[in-house]
Amino acid sequence: MRDLRLRVAAGVTGSTIALALTVLLTVSRPELFEWALAKAEERNRTGEALIFAWALIAMPVSGLLQTPVARKRGARIGAGWVLLAGYWLFVLLLAPAAWQAEGLFPPPDGPGKSGGVLGAAIGLVIGTPVYAALSGAAFRTVRRSEESLGGQVRDHVTGVVVLTSVLGGAVVGLACGLGFRLPAAGAPALILPGGILWGLHVGAALGYFVAAPLQPSPAPRRTATATALTFTRTGAAVFACCLCVSQLGWVLPGWAVAVVGVPAPFLLFMCAVRWEWLGRWVSFRTVEISKEAFA
Repeated sequence: MRDLRLRVAAGVTGSTIALALTVLLTVSRPELFEWALAKAEERNRTGEALIFAWALIAMPVSGLLQTPVARKRGARIGAGWVLLAGYWLFVLLLAPAAWQAEGLFPPPDGPGKSGGVLGAAIGLVIGTPVYAALSGAAFRTVRRSEESLGGQVRDHVTGVVVLTSVLGGAVVGLACGLGFRLPAAGAPALILPGGILWGLHVGAALGYFVAAPLQPSPAPRRTATATALTFTRTGAAVFACCLCVSQLGWVLPGWAVAVVGVPAPFLLFMCAVRWEWLGRWVSFRTVEISKEAFA
């Protein structure tokens, strides 16, 4: 319990210091940061720029504060810093990709406003690796004699990859629903809950596909691949269902499409239980992540 309190204190302190440093950079406005803010303001992207700046500062600062705590609880310092470096590089490379992804989201004058939705997506996608740094979860502890450091790291990275993909996919699905325009009145069928559901399933599929090669033997790899295929089929079926319902927007107003579109994905799952042929494509499955992945 004392180690847990120390980890929480180190994480809170690291995030606070990173926030103070981000504010200090904003106030001092050095030439590079001033240019970045000017570009962000042109496209209403100041919030996303600050999120990335804070995350890139918070990860190494929290790593420094978590190192003595990790040493005290017998965690592997070298492996932890390798993971932190990988997460930091991931966030750094994601910054230009997120900047270019603006075209995938609704225009600023459209429903959902692009900046807010993209900011939420960025926060969720980078939230898991940032949490791994802030909480000290990147510093792995081998608790049982039969475990190995490689197994601990593998479970941790698998959890980060899957959770990041699921959260990112859910928000991207919602954003794509907000940007749907064919027909415009059909957008409610692809927003809630349809957009989040099919995006979550597609994100989970991507996460398990990426995690499959990380598994130590053929059997777990086959299991991860089979799980990814299940999420892919279900995500495609939910998307097709929502897309079909959205076509009612040609003849019905948006509120009427919403009345039909909200229960449609849930009815799809209920019908899959009753009809075997549909159950081959649609199945309810939860995302499973090891409890010790972030311990």
